[in-house]
Amino acid sequence: MKKQGSIHSQVQSGVRIRAGLGRTVLFALLALGSLALPNTGFAGEAEAFCEALAGVNRGEVDTREFPELAGHVRVLETLIAASPDEIQPDLGTLRDTFAAWLNAVDGKTSMMQTFAILRDPELAGVQGRIADYIAAECGIRLGDPAYKVGTAASRAGRCPAWPSVGNPLTFNHFPNLPDISGGNYFAQRFWISSDGPTPPGMFAVEEGGRVKLRGQYPRARYFAFHPNDEDLNNLRTLRDWDLDPDEGSVNPFRQIPEGDDPNYYTAWLVFDQPANDPPPNTYYVGARKNGIRPTRWLWNMLRLYASDIGDGPNSGGVPLPAVTIYDRKGEIVRHFDECEPFEPGEKHAETNILFPVLPIADHRAVYPAAWSTSSNFESPSDTLANADVQYLATFFSRRHGDLFVVRARKLKTANSREGEAVSSPGMDIRLYTLCTYNIWSGSAQDCMLDQELREDADGFYTLVVSDEAHRPGNIQDVDATWIDWGPYLDGQLTYRMVYRENEFARRIAFALNGGYVPDAMKEYVPRSAPCSRERFEESGWKGCFADAGFEVGDLP
Repeated sequence: MKKQGSIHSQVQSGVRIRAGLGRTVLFALLALGSLALPNTGFAGEAEAFCEALAGVNRGEVDTREFPELAGHVRVLETLIAASPDEIQPDLGTLRDTFAAWLNAVDGKTSMMQTFAILRDPELAGVQGRIADYIAAECGIRLGDPAYKVGTAASRAGRCPAWPSVGNPLTFNHFPNLPDISGGNYFAQRFWISSDGPTPPGMFAVEEGGRVKLRGQYPRARYFAFHPNDEDLNNLRTLRDWDLDPDEGSVNPFRQIPEGDDPNYYTAWLVFDQPANDPPPNTYYVGARKNGIRPTRWLWNMLRLYASDIGDGPNSGGVPLPAVTIYDRKGEIVRHFDECEPFEPGEKHAETNILFPVLPIADHRAVYPAAWSTSSNFESPSDTLANADVQYLATFFSRRHGDLFVVRARKLKTANSREGEAVSSPGMDIRLYTLCTYNIWSGSAQDCMLDQELREDADGFYTLVVSDEAHRPGNIQDVDATWIDWGPYLDGQLTYRMVYRENEFARRIAFALNGGYVPDAMKEYVPRSAPCSRERFEESGWKGCFADAGFEVGDLP
């Protein structure tokens, strides 16, 4: 992140947004509501800022009419309006970062440019200086005061056909909000060639050409190829269940294989307009998501969730697929063999960027807790979100309680890490994971697989979100599961459910949006309540839900 004043101008709704305007900047998005300057009652600038921060942290900035990221920009504008010159440049940079993110997800600027802004290690320094100022002048310090600008870990892979690698060690910071419970990502980019040179890091493919992907089904609960157009919108995914096996092989996501022999598939990316009746395992990627305009280039990502090998960097126990590029006449242009992305025992690349604990409230953490079912901040852009996932997100805050308790009937899934076949019959859903985040740190605090949720005698799970200091002592006694909140003021709990069209996933999302859900599925819809450690230890989830106004007799 460059210092304020050197960030490129952004455009929002026809109004130019420039870094460095300080108190005079006015975003068009704020036309939805006036920007109220704090009535401080203090003479000193530091005192005025601290009072404005206290108002933010009490939830006094009205963001109800704003999209998620616009609300974060509004919060930062409120702080900038009351800030002294000493802290304005860093607050302005943080504001401009979220404004750029907002513009990108709204499709007004390039997401690729915004990715570079969000990934810049200097953002950790920006937040660190803000946190230090708040500690010195306002007396608020949360968690470890350490932060480090550091350097982003290299994402260069050793496999030529898959030059970009993302895993829990390299991927867990802005702008990804990743799942770190066994999630691994491998990417390649194809340039639909013309007379000009191919950009660095891309593979040239002729218009009308094709790419063959031949690989082994990995040992994981989910994998898929995710082609994205030049706007980073999802094209149709090539996913595990849909990939017909090669002759003599078995698709383990459809049926339980016999023996340990490798099982192969062959898939095709065709850089042309979609055909009316495409052959099996063939996907047309020459047009953008709207199907009208061609895409100049394609970002193809191989996603792997809940690997049986574990939560660290791995490719599901098999090499990455072989890749062959053909021209429009069917002649081979380039070929890459299968490739092992990691060597046994190697020291993996790891980022050393360390974000501080920024004591600024998340405006989304309201009471009663709201739920979002959006893939990407309620925006029209996919920006690499997983098209196969139904996302469910809710938000919690210490303003409402030091515990956040969630309860629902547990969906049945296959525990492949314990040897249960992914294709085992009788399962409710393929997979779901849960993660906690803080929006300012841009990273996952804690993640878990569905199989880690403890199930009580009635078939329900009780999830308790708290920091370590407020972790109830009776978690195991009441068959509850704990997940780390971290040292933050508030946070986000996100479910990822695979597949999106699964009946349970659809019905749960519909119910959380206020829609009808059949009686047989109501118990699967998560309900939440804030609480205290003392109350949970005294009365368990029932006491917490009763205090929140639920009729406990109507709850399971």
